[in-house]
Amino acid sequence: MSYFIFEGVLECGQQYELDGEEARHVLKSRRMRSGERFLIQDQNGQRFDALLTNFGRGTLRFVPENSVAVPQASALRLEILQALPKEKALDWILQKSTELGVSRMDFFCGTHSPNSFHFSQQKRQLSRWQKIVLEASKQCGRQFPPEVFLHPDLATALEKLPECRNFWLLSAESADAVSWKNSAVVTGTNQLHQRVLIGPEGGFHPDEIELALSSGLRPVDLGPRILRSETAAVSAVSILQFLWGDLS
Repeated sequence: MSYFIFEGVLECGQQYELDGEEARHVLKSRRMRSGERFLIQDQNGQRFDALLTNFGRGTLRFVPENSVAVPQASALRLEILQALPKEKALDWILQKSTELGVSRMDFFCGTHSPNSFHFSQQKRQLSRWQKIVLEASKQCGRQFPPEVFLHPDLATALEKLPECRNFWLLSAESADAVSWKNSAVVTGTNQLHQRVLIGPEGGFHPDEIELALSSGLRPVDLGPRILRSETAAVSAVSILQFLWGDLS
């Protein structure tokens, strides 16, 4: 069930005031009135069943009455490294990857990424992306949103990313590509940290594939059909979460 965010620490039985965008969402989008209940989560990730006591113009007062169990996060740390696709596809990747439990998303300007993106606008873009994953987290009920980062190119991204032994290159173009259906591939890896590199609509440049392979990434193939960038991302994340995470 979706919830709202309170920037502070909450305790049961105390009255608090909520304002800004969250208050407007409660009052206008949800059209709630005094005496109604809603879920709210504080900055520590504690979630409460709250009673709306009264409201004014753009503000409301509420009392957290009962703590609510938060869904347990997947034991799998799942990450994607994605060459920037078109904006609409990117928004979809941000939303669905959040819903599927991705822990971290890193994006980079690939050789074949759309020319419409300018790295000089990274602060504005990151702010927008963080808002998307926060809203997606609230909608799907996860406790905290994933981390989101942006890099100027693949080489910089690979240099800055923390170590991950299970780092996959999603590419049907490599002769050495394996399948996640292969039991030897599945059982031969540490299950709790997985990362996958995904290309844009135009695919990887040969130099990017060479760089990825020389950096130790293992090529994997999702099958005979050509997938859109956003379809490939969600498919890969779903498979990894099914194999090693909490997707049953």
